[in-house]
Amino acid sequence: MLLKNKSIIISLILALIIGGATYYYFAIYNSVRDVFVASTYKGFPTAPSLFSGADLVVIGTPIKDFKDRKLHLWKLPNGGIMDIATYTELKVEKVLKGPKEDAVDLTVFEPIGVYQTFEGKRRMAYEGYTEMKKDSKYLIFLGKNAYGQYSVINMQAGKFNLDGTDPDDTKGSSIKSGIFADLKSKYSQELFTQSF
Repeated sequence: MLLKNKSIIISLILALIIGGATYYYFAIYNSVRDVFVASTYKGFPTAPSLFSGADLVVIGTPIKDFKDRKLHLWKLPNGGIMDIATYTELKVEKVLKGPKEDAVDLTVFEPIGVYQTFEGKRRMAYEGYTEMKKDSKYLIFLGKNAYGQYSVINMQAGKFNLDGTDPDDTKGSSIKSGIFADLKSKYSQELFTQSF
């Protein structure tokens, strides 16, 4: 009888441990919490100023899912996050400004990244930026840094989904909507023709 009670207690403890671990893994460890960070950056409030301020303007499509892209994460010695970005590889369909040779095998920095903690995943985004989605077509305004790498400029108002497949891209300020309306009216032939 005592042996039967011990096995029942051990079975219950094991079931609780397995149940707790399963709950932790699915409900906590794999949960995603959004963290939005303020940033100092040069903003462009109009389509002409954005086009003028960009080093490279392309129409392109990310070739990997966001979770499969390389993360750039720079941590401080105390564990705090100093900088985060995601390397996004693009299939460039058209170069509207800048050197065409730079658009071959183009990888750009997006001001967003996801990293794992014990409390779950954290998606850290500068100024409410949302990542570009795989197989969605974007008009992207890029700036070149001192190392020859390109990054999205103007935060959320530096990329525009052209094929309507990214509902998150419309998030942002009225400035983004105004810039996109201006881009469509001034550059409709370049943006919306299929001669890529």
